[in-house]
Amino acid sequence: MVGRFGLGCLLARRLCEVGARFIEVTTEYIPFLNWDTHENGHSRLVGMKQMIDAPIAQLVRDLEERGMLDRTLIVVASEFSRDMMMEGKPEKAVKDKVEVPSVINDPKFYGMHRHFTAAGSVLLFGGGMKQGYVHGVTQDERPCKTIKDPVSVTDLHATIYRALGIPANHGYDVEKRPFYVTNDGKGKVVMPLFA
Repeated sequence: MVGRFGLGCLLARRLCEVGARFIEVTTEYIPFLNWDTHENGHSRLVGMKQMIDAPIAQLVRDLEERGMLDRTLIVVASEFSRDMMMEGKPEKAVKDKVEVPSVINDPKFYGMHRHFTAAGSVLLFGGGMKQGYVHGVTQDERPCKTIKDPVSVTDLHATIYRALGIPANHGYDVEKRPFYVTNDGKGKVVMPLFA
């Protein structure tokens, strides 16, 4: 299955080969379809993961074979995560007062769920990052928040900028006001991520 995302990854590799400095490959957003898994998330994600897993893996392999992975940072991220717990049933509307279990122990609890911001995942390949390293721990029980080594968005940005050779406190004065690459220039690099 090549698809739009797979073709985007192929184009990204070709753009890297000719020296492009920044490339973004996205999946198509259609409300309540694709990654907007409000219903049957547990089964719908199977196809969605198939759509992105192989192209990302091939992009990493292609860049590594060409000796470009060490100088190329691949970031796989989303805007937020979703709570794994189901709040309703597919045949009924989601309501705020649906009782849900406190432990994720069955695939049926994935889908018809709300957004949550207590944890998320970002994949980093190449660019001097460690291979196969997992940073942080998310609890198994609701609200599934990060319980060890959390990384703020500001610190993630600082880490990405370090991989690019840009300090987190780098900024410019625009109309006598400072604008930094991280929030107020205070981002802290997550050094354990680097090889």
